[in-house]
Amino acid sequence: MSACGKLHAATLELAKGTSLKHRLAVAFSKHLREIEATELPAALQEQFIAIRTGLEAVRPLPGESAVQATVRKMSAAQADIYAARIVDLFGEVARATTLAALPRPAEAAPLNAYRDRAETLHVVPLLYAAEA
Repeated sequence: MSACGKLHAATLELAKGTSLKHRLAVAFSKHLREIEATELPAALQEQFIAIRTGLEAVRPLPGESAVQATVRKMSAAQADIYAARIVDLFGEVARATTLAALPRPAEAAPLNAYRDRAETLHVVPLLYAAEA
């Protein structure tokens, strides 16, 4: 699954009906832990690394992961901030992925390239034919 798909799955996990701290821990453990920062657009890699670092900051007790320990120590407001950051990151990655997939407009040929072609040197433009 792509990084965008994993972020989407994490966002869906955050939308479930359990407690926010539980949803946050599950979203990271099941979906975000698998993402390598290099899978994301360069402009968003630091944002992802900050989320990962923030969610694995606390040393775990026996039988729990760093994410579980970190989320356990968070206030509800901190958990809310991290959940919002994950949703924001998903939106940014989705936009970047969509923009990268759009066809780019072809560059217009310079006017001199048309004017200097041999077959066009002796053509009188129609607008000026009556005046010639």
